[in-house]
Amino acid sequence: MAVKYTPDQQRVIDTRDKNILVSAAAGSGKTAVLVERIIRKICDEEHPVDIDRLLIVTFTSAAAAQMRERISRAIQKRLEEHPENEHLQKQSALIHNAQITTIDSFCLFIIRNNFNEIGLDPGFRVADEGEIKLLEADVMEKLLEDAHGEASPEFLHFVDSYSTGSSDQKIEEAIYRLYHFSMSYPFPEEWLEARREDYKVQSVEELNDRKWYQDALKYMDTVLEECRKRIHKALEIAQGYGGPVQYVENLEADLQLLENMGKARDYSQLYDSFTYISFTTLSRKKAEDVDPVRKDMVKAIRDEVKKSIADLKKTLFPISPEDMLADMSVCQKAVDELVTLTLSFKERLDAAKRDKNLVDFPDMEHFALEILLTKDDNGELKPRETALELQDYFEEIMIDEYQDSNEVQELLLRSISGEDKGHYNRFMVGDVKQSIYKFRLARPEIFMEKYDTYKTGEAAKDRVRIDLSRNFRSRREVTEATNFLCGQLMAKEVGNVEYDENAALYAGASYVEPQDAGQYATELLIATDSEDESQPMTEKEKEAVMVAERIQELVGHFPVTDDQTGEQRPAKYSDIVLLFRATTGWDEDFRRILTQKGIPVHITSKTGYFQTLEIQGIVNLLRVLDNPLQDIPLYGVLKLPCFDITEAEVAMLRCAAKEKKEKMKKTADKQFLYEEICQYCKEPQTQDSTVYDEILIQKLTFLLQKLEQYRRMVAYTPIKELLGFLIQDTGYDTYVSSMPGGDQRQANIALLLERAGNFEKTSFYGLFHFIRYLETMQEQEVDFGEANILDESADVVRVMTIHKSKGLEFPICFVCGLAKQFNQMDARASILMDVELGIGVDCIDPVMRTRRKTMRKNVVAQRMKEDTRGEDLRVLYVALTRAKEKLILTAYQGEKLDKKLSDRLYLTMENAQKLPFSVVMGSACYFDMILSALMRHRDMESLLEERGLPYEKHQLPYGEIPLQIRLWQEDNSLEKKVKETGKAAMLEEALSHTAQYADTQLEQKLSDKLNFQYPYAYLEGLTVKTTVSELKKAAFEEEAEPAAELIMTAREPYIPRFISGEEAVQGTQYGTAVHKVMELLSFDASYQNVPSDKVYMGKIWGEMQTWIAEGRVQKEDIACVNTSRIASFFHSNLAKRMISAQQRGELYREQPFVLGLPAHQLKEQYPLDETVLIQGVIDVFFYEDGELVIADYKTDRVEQAIELEKRYRTQLDYYQRALEQITGAHVKERIIYSFALAQEIGL
Repeated sequence: MAVKYTPDQQRVIDTRDKNILVSAAAGSGKTAVLVERIIRKICDEEHPVDIDRLLIVTFTSAAAAQMRERISRAIQKRLEEHPENEHLQKQSALIHNAQITTIDSFCLFIIRNNFNEIGLDPGFRVADEGEIKLLEADVMEKLLEDAHGEASPEFLHFVDSYSTGSSDQKIEEAIYRLYHFSMSYPFPEEWLEARREDYKVQSVEELNDRKWYQDALKYMDTVLEECRKRIHKALEIAQGYGGPVQYVENLEADLQLLENMGKARDYSQLYDSFTYISFTTLSRKKAEDVDPVRKDMVKAIRDEVKKSIADLKKTLFPISPEDMLADMSVCQKAVDELVTLTLSFKERLDAAKRDKNLVDFPDMEHFALEILLTKDDNGELKPRETALELQDYFEEIMIDEYQDSNEVQELLLRSISGEDKGHYNRFMVGDVKQSIYKFRLARPEIFMEKYDTYKTGEAAKDRVRIDLSRNFRSRREVTEATNFLCGQLMAKEVGNVEYDENAALYAGASYVEPQDAGQYATELLIATDSEDESQPMTEKEKEAVMVAERIQELVGHFPVTDDQTGEQRPAKYSDIVLLFRATTGWDEDFRRILTQKGIPVHITSKTGYFQTLEIQGIVNLLRVLDNPLQDIPLYGVLKLPCFDITEAEVAMLRCAAKEKKEKMKKTADKQFLYEEICQYCKEPQTQDSTVYDEILIQKLTFLLQKLEQYRRMVAYTPIKELLGFLIQDTGYDTYVSSMPGGDQRQANIALLLERAGNFEKTSFYGLFHFIRYLETMQEQEVDFGEANILDESADVVRVMTIHKSKGLEFPICFVCGLAKQFNQMDARASILMDVELGIGVDCIDPVMRTRRKTMRKNVVAQRMKEDTRGEDLRVLYVALTRAKEKLILTAYQGEKLDKKLSDRLYLTMENAQKLPFSVVMGSACYFDMILSALMRHRDMESLLEERGLPYEKHQLPYGEIPLQIRLWQEDNSLEKKVKETGKAAMLEEALSHTAQYADTQLEQKLSDKLNFQYPYAYLEGLTVKTTVSELKKAAFEEEAEPAAELIMTAREPYIPRFISGEEAVQGTQYGTAVHKVMELLSFDASYQNVPSDKVYMGKIWGEMQTWIAEGRVQKEDIACVNTSRIASFFHSNLAKRMISAQQRGELYREQPFVLGLPAHQLKEQYPLDETVLIQGVIDVFFYEDGELVIADYKTDRVEQAIELEKRYRTQLDYYQRALEQITGAHVKERIIYSFALAQEIGL
């Protein structure tokens, strides 16, 4: 069936020969429409276009690949309908070389075909991001080193003013930021030079022409207009019923004062107006029937207005005109030096890249621009030959996600269009409400400039705007909630986006109508504190528990529409996503809580890779190989399983170093850990010392040998090969795969190997630079993100950032962490930057040690705050529009909720759709914004009434929007008992009313059944299968020796458990560990005639490390075994006999058996015809001269051998009976070996 497009979509598909801006709201089907437009153009019967004559630019490589695939499928579908069509056959071939690409790839295409025009070596290579960061760091270091060496007065003054302490970090950050700002402009050197002029102001009159001053006046007008509106609202209250009528005269005077203040535009006049402003004193007249609440409300509004005026003066007009000009002169010198340093940095970096024949992504755009455009003698841009050729070649220039373009990209695409020749062939599609990449210097203002100037409908001529506002993704409940919130929050004054009827979403998706009217309503879940805080949780944990419980309510019960069948089905985990502004700081709490609740979860993160345990471990080893005199990485290496050095052993090592230092009475500087290890291994062991241990010396010697082996490889082994060898040789891959989340950890290791391979392709080489490469990635926050191993069909709850979710959709969407404070640190630095307003700096006198904010810096800071808040709102819009059927917003508030509600009461009387500018800008988090918007919703009434807060009930104009507000508290045990008791009482009462209808015969039958007596009660305890251990007396269960005797602590200093954090090991754990070791030991000929226990211990320890590396045992499972006890065993006669039997192939260990016995042999009262199966595991038996010898290991703590004889004789009887029955051989000897007594006991 043919797709039916809306009229607006059809206009997008059919409009020709115009510049077209498509403002496509979330879920409006823009990609499908774009593909259809392309297909219609190439299949046009009158003017068909070849696919390679269209330039289609997308935001990511994945999006480009997806677009190419969709177009290819559409062509193939048309070919199936018209197989004889030669034009379609041609398009099917051309699609593979068509320019469906990212802007970077298109720039690279231009450069590779025209490199000679800019004198570029054709053998250039696109630099890895990490490589560029390393190169930038090297250039920056040399730049500042030279600048300090030259020590010019300007540089020294700049450093004294804006650096912190002895570090140049703040200077480096400022140069980096200014450089990257400049690179987002077509001509960065010109933009930087223009910044020198920003502070060259000779008189107050010159300010009027400056962009930043006009911006300051715009901000002032916005604040004053809001103040006037608030005073008008105060007047309405004062003149209304119960209002403080005595304040009317004061409020009217306030209005007049505010009107006059806004008329001046000159700095001097404005400074005087704000400096000498005087509000009248509120009347003290008594008035009858005045509502005290309304009186306080008017006073509060007036106080807020006075505060706004005071803040405005502090921000824009803090000092006199004369002082302001003097500050501008001082700051001009600082800005001039910063620009000089940045230009020098750019020049040096460009030279370094040329030397290495590298091109980075900003270079691609600027080189392409240089190939396409030139400037004439008047400074006007003119297309070069290549641009003219491309103008003639491309029939249309299409760009997706246009809202995320920057100035360079805009000029580049315009240069190859026919726009300047009157050939309007640009097609731009995007949604400015989804522009969330300001941190990448995207300029949504470019989109908005066209949005405001392009005409709609019949009025459009050469430039037309088409709005796609119908949402085909979400239920009505989601779109209306989004409109309700964004309609109040998004305004032109904040982020330059007006959310009006043109920007609003209109539901176009078809869903089954809900049975319950509120079933799909958007929810705001607020986690609060419970009365019982006996088990206190963090705020994040409370929110996580709340979310987990809501997920449990939804999964298996809440109906969602299946994508494949179109039918409704119960929700699955994979239908749910949890979105966060940033997952850092939230992911682990939510992962833990959801997992504890039995909810499978997968966290998608682009950060955190370097913090994973498996990556830290191997990177620590690399750092130590590069420089062993690093205590923290070396300590991490000691903890690797291949070296197996415990905290207690490290403590022993440090104590030994301290003891030696005290004996030699040295007061030298503190030794490095590596030096202490070397010293410890060289010291002869003394019998009376408590800090020297032969086993530890063996471990450390092994460590030093391995480090030396690896270090020798560093000089000649490629990084990837070296890394692979280290992982294999240490058994690290086996180790990480055996940990929880082993698949993910192995994938992370594989990703590190891949990155090592990428590093080898860079201009840097060697271990030192590879470590720098990784460290620079961390410092510059270029994190790889954990490797993604998730199967797309996996039934798990997904957790991701809102940025990561862009372009995706989910049936049920939680937007979490809404109470997290916004980050406003960027606007508080000493040096601020804005792409339009330039540089803002503090005025600093390094001699007097004074610092003063300047008007210009305050204006830049305010613009940054507004832009950041606009970005915050756009991110919120993206989050809200990911939901298809159910949207749930979550936050923790606790005790803060009441105050926030009280502070926002006045909003219940606001009639304007938009919330006041100060409310949006003053919000500290998303929850504050949402709460302000909800103050006028019907569902807020009950919340306000519960807290006794007054509100205007008839002035809640948005009450019909399907939205629910729910408070959550963790149920404590008492509450649950009360609920259960209440239910039981109700049930009992209900049953009592049915007594008159009782059936006596049925009652008797029920009574007989309920009072039934089992006739074979005497067989209680008789089971079909039992074990040998169950048959021996319970009192004789193994009671293993304490740690002081069985684990390796003979010479270890005592460390209290509250310090070590280690738990006591249980007796059964000791027994299991010893049995496991005895099962796996080789018992080969090398264990014969060993000269000392120490050699035995070394062999045993070596075997144990091999098992761990091979994954046969977990380190923690055998960590408590004392190898000296095992070594003592090999001096016994039993050990020698077992070694001999092993050589003959007649030694059997940990052999299971099942033995059938008549039940009456266990207890006389059991029937003769019943049989019981007895199962067990024999520790060891071996053949000797055709007969059998059974041995059993015991770790019980006993004083005499007779105790073990009594305890285990019955057990050995069953072993003997089973073996003789199974093998037919005679058991000639039964032996118990006691590790506690180091003794063989014959039975």
